[in-house]
Amino acid sequence: MKRTTPHRPRYGLTSRTRRTLTSALVIAAVTAGAALTGVPSAVANAPDTTVTVDVSQTGKAPTHAGAGFLYGLNQDGSGPSDALLQPLAPTLFRGGGARLAGGGWIGDGYSAGSGYRVRINSAVAQARRVTTAPYNGRYDLLVSDLYGADTTQPSNTVYPCDNGDCSNWKAFIDQVVGDVKASGVNVAYDIWNEPDGTGFWQRGVNSAQYYQMWDTAVTEIRRLSPSATIVGPSYSGYNHSWLDGFIGQTKADNTLPNVLNWHFGNDPAADGADAASIVAAHGLSPMPLSINEYLFGNQQTAGYAAWFLDRLAVSNIGAAAHAIWSDCCVAGTLDSVLGGTGNLASPTGQWWAYRAYASLTGHLVSATSGNAAVAVAASADQNAGQADVLIGNNSGQTGTTTVTVQGLGSTPWLTAGSTVHATLMRIPDNTPLSQPITVSDADVTVNNGRISLPATFQSGTDAFWLVLSPHGVAITGPGGPGGGQIYVDGNEIGTANDQWQYDANWGETSGVSDMYAGTANWSHTAGATATFRFTGTQVALHAVRDVDQGIMTVSIDGGAPTSIDNYASSRNASGVVWTSPTLAAGSHTLTVVNAGTKNSASSGINIAIDRVDVTTSSAPSQTIVDGNVTGSGANQFQYDANWGLTTGVSDMYLGTANWSHLAGATATFRFTGTQVALHAVHDVDQGIMTVAIDGGAAVTVDNYASARNASGIAWTSPTLAAGSHTVTIVNTGNRNSASSGINIAIDRADVTP
Repeated sequence: MKRTTPHRPRYGLTSRTRRTLTSALVIAAVTAGAALTGVPSAVANAPDTTVTVDVSQTGKAPTHAGAGFLYGLNQDGSGPSDALLQPLAPTLFRGGGARLAGGGWIGDGYSAGSGYRVRINSAVAQARRVTTAPYNGRYDLLVSDLYGADTTQPSNTVYPCDNGDCSNWKAFIDQVVGDVKASGVNVAYDIWNEPDGTGFWQRGVNSAQYYQMWDTAVTEIRRLSPSATIVGPSYSGYNHSWLDGFIGQTKADNTLPNVLNWHFGNDPAADGADAASIVAAHGLSPMPLSINEYLFGNQQTAGYAAWFLDRLAVSNIGAAAHAIWSDCCVAGTLDSVLGGTGNLASPTGQWWAYRAYASLTGHLVSATSGNAAVAVAASADQNAGQADVLIGNNSGQTGTTTVTVQGLGSTPWLTAGSTVHATLMRIPDNTPLSQPITVSDADVTVNNGRISLPATFQSGTDAFWLVLSPHGVAITGPGGPGGGQIYVDGNEIGTANDQWQYDANWGETSGVSDMYAGTANWSHTAGATATFRFTGTQVALHAVRDVDQGIMTVSIDGGAPTSIDNYASSRNASGVVWTSPTLAAGSHTLTVVNAGTKNSASSGINIAIDRVDVTTSSAPSQTIVDGNVTGSGANQFQYDANWGLTTGVSDMYLGTANWSHLAGATATFRFTGTQVALHAVHDVDQGIMTVAIDGGAAVTVDNYASARNASGIAWTSPTLAAGSHTVTIVNTGNRNSASSGINIAIDRADVTP
């Protein structure tokens, strides 16, 4: 018998952490007495391991089965935006208006009133968006949530077929099917969520009353809509005996579902194989299988999500949906896959794991791991000219995983002679995460048909994404990597879009450790010219600044050139030296010329190009950084000991506020860009702070307001030279005479590149 997953907490409850002024405390949220078991503990200093991919051993086409979401959309289905949703290639959505005001059918006195109507309208709107192009996904309609059994139902709820009376339940099913048919949308009917005593159903798992309820619903749905898809039983975990009993009984009653499903489980590949064996043992033809909730709250990390997606890729599961724990039920965040909501929504580490999973196209190829804690799935797509590898981690694995790709001798379309371009990215579990961290991006020599690369887990929640191609490809996110940008190395050479051309007066050096992809394209000859063609709305040029660098000119589309002095007293090999103005969306050409002149302090007229960042036409112009993204790096805040953190603040970005009520409390924010806007609370108890940029004169900002505005802009910097900057925020201890306090509460920062 398979292990039964314990009952899970109610929708939307999760664990939180809190930083206080006196100590760092972890507060565990106790939800319905439920414990999350079956989650491996973190492994510290784990041993090194290996994964092996053979691109010559091809198999089935990827199904993207794991790209599904339970209650991931907003109420009318319009959010999140296509720019954030389409790159994930979603295939399954699941909902039914849980937690919407009114209580559903139950709240209306077991009739179709306003409480029911708001839920069915929401579900139909969501289904209308995602079951049509460009998604063409499946929408599982949670019938029990329309009924009102979403764990908020009253204790005196009348459950379907109580005391043997199924008449009202039958009337309810007739109403649901009639409304769905009238809408013209296509849904799959998920009759009852977790009918095993988790708060959704209180009448016994696989009880006589459960089968009476199930059989009544199936009979009515098929009477009214004979071609409808029915899914079930939606148990709260994988349980061999429960499924065996369910299949046996519904086979006997002639009420088998069209899709057999369950939630969670330890390993989808193993559970799917076991479920198939149960179906076969009952003499039935193979049934489609679905896991319509997976990932417990503490498993929702980039690494664990990638591990589960990898196991789904090689399983016989046809569809699966990411569970919901923190954002039930109409936030439109795909439950923590996005940080923020609406216009403030941004990718996270989990989002990038799903983005990498969506890149598995063409055919799956052989992929094995030397450690069960590290899973790998890979594909090769000759039409796309690339192969992709996703590596996940379900137990806090650290150390180095050696990634070996073999079979390259049998895939000449993937190589450029004796090399293959390998882009290895680490996906940290960050919120937000504008782009994965590039570990290496270079042409790698193929030896005996194989290459090997080290992937070092900096954290047990990391995932990795490896992309192979002959000459390199742009890694795109929501409109491009980094929230609307593509990063093109100076050594991407050719006449096509997003490629460089150099005249004969340029050279190239590789293995430069402090430059993007380790390459520098350089010139020390006056008049040496380089051009870069791109499509977008803006371009930023990265070049070396050092003691021997000269002056260059840059121009766009043949316009007036701008002189850029690359001399610096200390080396910065990859900083932004020039950013174009915002351009009309379309094709453009950047021209760089070595002027042959230099700053009097420079020892040479060298020019060395690192890379460019291209903003696409759909790109957001800013990077949004929550005030709780802390550390000493770029786009991170640091707070002294006089600050606290509050979570769950509904009117603030990502629900967090970093606050102080002590004079002299200091916070710093380091960023790379040309401008920053600081968002802070304005309210009746807020005080006066000072803000300074790069150690300059401090500006006084009064955060008092007669009406609360929790996330408005409190201060915006002037336009700055492109590069690294630091904002310093100090609580002055002073206040407006109308204010009741000297509190300062930071929401977030918006960084303009």
